Amino acid sequence: MCAGYGLASSFVNNGLLRRPFLSGGHRHIIASIIGGSIGYFIGRFESRALAEREFYIEEYVNRHPEDFSKETPKKLGEVTQRWLPVR
Repeated sequence: MCAGYGLASSFVNNGLLRRPFLSGGHRHIIASIIGGSIGYFIGRFESRALAEREFYIEEYVNRHPEDFSKETPKKLGEVTQRWLPVR
């Protein structure tokens, strides 16, 4: 996806400079490679950050099981009172 943004930025650059869109093919390739690399590293960072977050949450739940009971949740009808509309 980021490679597409890099390619699109090259097209926009050509359009703003009033050149044909497909001129400078080497710049299109370089912009796509740079965009793809940025997307790859952002994806790696995001994946690692989410895995680390999940690890800490799971560790906390395992250390404090009393705060996270496994009983079945109550239904809404068991929690609320009976309601009759007043007309």
